[in-house]
Amino acid sequence: MEIFVGRQPIFDRKLNVYGYELLYRKSMNNYYEGIDENQATAELINNVFFTMDFQQITGGRKGFINFSQTMLEKEIPLLLPKNTIVVEILENVELTEELVKICSKLKKEGYILAIDDFIFEKDLQQLLSFIDILKVDFNKVDYTTQKQGIQKYGGKILFLAEKIETREDFVKAYQLGYHLFQGYFFSRPTILKSNELVFFKFETATNDGRIE
Repeated sequence: MEIFVGRQPIFDRKLNVYGYELLYRKSMNNYYEGIDENQATAELINNVFFTMDFQQITGGRKGFINFSQTMLEKEIPLLLPKNTIVVEILENVELTEELVKICSKLKKEGYILAIDDFIFEKDLQQLLSFIDILKVDFNKVDYTTQKQGIQKYGGKILFLAEKIETREDFVKAYQLGYHLFQGYFFSRPTILKSNELVFFKFETATNDGRIE
């Protein structure tokens, strides 16, 4: 059975790859094909950790994985190795006691936490003491609000500008002080197939004179 996974690179200010956002895909179609968000994350985790080779997918860098409220409150991220992933909290979560508890627990365990599509006015600001990365839709939030947020929190939290579509977007985000960048200007998501990764691993091992 063919397995697919999408990935989109995330760059730092020196344009080095910081990590990859990992995306559920069920075919070579490069878009999200409607499926329950919990099932999508569960299948993505199974694919990248148990069916495919996570290190090949990410090149040894961090893999950003979206987690819904349900999966967070069930403590699913704790089942995964903390040194390989960024726990990306979806923007539609509700601030509950259970959510605060699991974020605190993940932080104490050494996981990196991010909030997706962060809206500065939303009450999720109460989670910021646990958060390492804030992802902001660059063209959705006004620049003044973005600048004020970076000035206020940027010394403790990495700000990631997502949906960078043009060079002009990148220059503006860079000047605002963003630390990380993601969007079509750099790369559209690419789709990896399980058989291609297996072949690459076999070819590399053969060239090295070893097959594990």
